Amino acid sequence: MANSKIWFILSEGQVNGPFDHEEIETRLASAKEPQIWGRGQSEWMNPIRWRQSLKESFQTLPSASAPSEPQGFWKVRIEGKEKSPMKYSELIAYLKTLNDFSAVDICADSTGLWREVYAVPRVVEDLGISRRSHPRVPIVGTLNCEGPKGSFSCRVISISEGGLGINDARDLQIGERFEGSLTSPNLYVTVNATCEVVYVGNDGYAGLRFVGLPDEFKSSIIEYVNKFATV
Repeated sequence: MANSKIWFILSEGQVNGPFDHEEIETRLASAKEPQIWGRGQSEWMNPIRWRQSLKESFQTLPSASAPSEPQGFWKVRIEGKEKSPMKYSELIAYLKTLNDFSAVDICADSTGLWREVYAVPRVVEDLGISRRSHPRVPIVGTLNCEGPKGSFSCRVISISEGGLGINDARDLQIGERFEGSLTSPNLYVTVNATCEVVYVGNDGYAGLRFVGLPDEFKSSIIEYVNKFATV
């Protein structure tokens, strides 16, 4: 995970990346009040927290270069619904039947940590996942919402053509729909869309799906996402 180009850096309102961890370290020297985000993260991190997360990843996650199948059982959670424990080979076979991992979390019994599929390098490699096929990228913005429970706002952490990753989301329920207005210095328009909750974490993070996003807003999002496309 650390050596892959999965990290983005935020400085003075601008997002750049993806970089590997060595490139991030080089850029940190000249960046003003930098923050870092990577696929599988639910929050932007300052450099100290980012370096600590790298150490934790090395200590708890299966190595992408491990020659043998990880031992023990794995659990899968989709939109908050947990599947029965399975062996690693069964996990990979099951995940290969899915087309979208945005609402999928996995957990190895050996760690007890729930993580996005993208946050486990061995799984990413065995699935053959590429950024181009699942283009979720970081963004800085605010989502102002109007729903059955009234008005609320939350911070937007990531975006794709299909939806958003948000933080500070409280009391949301999977399947809930509401109208949202996304403003961001990274986009040239305000995106107005109907959003549906597809995932809710225990840390205030939630995944939203756009419902019937107008082409005007979709093209703006695609243009932004494509800035980070890698070959």
